[in-house]
Amino acid sequence: MDYASNAGPDLERVIRRELTEAGFTVEPSLLSADGGLGVWHDPARGVIVAWGTAADHLVKYATVRTAVRLALRTVLIRAGHQVSEDLGGTELVITA
Repeated sequence: MDYASNAGPDLERVIRRELTEAGFTVEPSLLSADGGLGVWHDPARGVIVAWGTAADHLVKYATVRTAVRLALRTVLIRAGHQVSEDLGGTELVITA
């Protein structure tokens, strides 16, 4: 079954709302800035969530990256979504 095709703009809106309600800063465009989240629909993969920061010194700490990734996964899984990691854990892929 091709889950990515089911994860369109409607799912992207839901993901944006859920993450915003959980206290994350979700950027209006797919590129994240200053610690916000980039969220976009990739027709081949699903809805993508990526955390980025202009404060590159934070990104070098594995503990910070792990904590953010765990928090994102927890929020999304508790909301009932199917979540996997891509690009070495730098992107979360939501397919339902």
